[in-house]
Amino acid sequence: MSVAKHLGLDDPDSDVLALARQRWSAWQREHTVLAEVEDLADLPDHVRSAERDEADAMLLALAELSSPEGGDDVAATGVLAWLLLPGVSLLAARMATLTPTIDEVLAAQLWVEARTFPWKRGHRVAANILMNTRKSVMRDLGVGAAAEASWARCAPVAPTEGIWNHMVADPADVPPERELAELLERACRFGVLTTSERGLLMDVAETADRRGVARAGRGYAGLLGNEVCREVAQMHGVSPITVRRRASRLVQTLRTSISYTTEKVPA
Repeated sequence: MSVAKHLGLDDPDSDVLALARQRWSAWQREHTVLAEVEDLADLPDHVRSAERDEADAMLLALAELSSPEGGDDVAATGVLAWLLLPGVSLLAARMATLTPTIDEVLAAQLWVEARTFPWKRGHRVAANILMNTRKSVMRDLGVGAAAEASWARCAPVAPTEGIWNHMVADPADVPPERELAELLERACRFGVLTTSERGLLMDVAETADRRGVARAGRGYAGLLGNEVCREVAQMHGVSPITVRRRASRLVQTLRTSISYTTEKVPA
C-alpha cells in the first residue's frame, strides 16, 4: 500500500480533496496567492512549474490554513500532503529497508508535519516538511542519521525543484542539490568517502542550506558555523567540535581528490 493510499489521497475524488475543492474559492479570497490557480486539480502542476518563491508562498498559505493556530482546516492539511506526495514517495523508496510498514509510518508523520508546520516563521515549506518527516521517522525507528545506506545517497528535493520536470537536465541547469549528491556518490564509488562520511556531509549541507548560510571569503563559507555544527551534532549524537573536525577533514579530502575522480568517471 502506498503513502497516498494510507492518506486517502490516491483518488482525486477522495473525501478530503473533494472538501478542499468546495473550499478552494474561500481559501483564494483569504490568500490571494492561491488565486493564480483556478482549479484545485491544476495546483500540483502549477506548484512544480512556478518560481520557487511563488510556490513556497502557496505552500505557506496552505500550511497556515492547515494549522490549528491558523485556519485549523484538515482539508488544507490534505492538500498540502497531496502536493508533497512525490517527495515522500521518494523517501518511502529510499527507506524501504527500515520497516515493512514504511509507507504507513511516513504517511502518519507527513500528516503531523503538514498539520503543525510553523507557518508564522516558516519558509521552504516542502523541503522542511520532508526533512522533518524523514528525521522523525528515523528517530522513532531508532535509526541513526547516517546508518541507512540508501538515504545517505540522496537529499530531500522539494516538488518545486526542476528535477521533477527533468530527470535528465542540461548540465548548466542541474540543481545544486543534485550536483552535490552526484559528487559525493562518485567519491564513494572511488573509495574517497565511506557511506557514513557521505551522510555526514549531506546533513551538514542540508542544514546549512536550510539555515540560509551564505558567507563570502576564505574557509567554508559558513558551512561549518556554530549553529550548523550544533544541529548536525545532535543528529549524529556527537559533539559540535567533532562534526566540525570530521567535516573539515572530509572537505579537504574531496578537494585533493576531485580531479582524480573526475578523470576516472566512465563515459
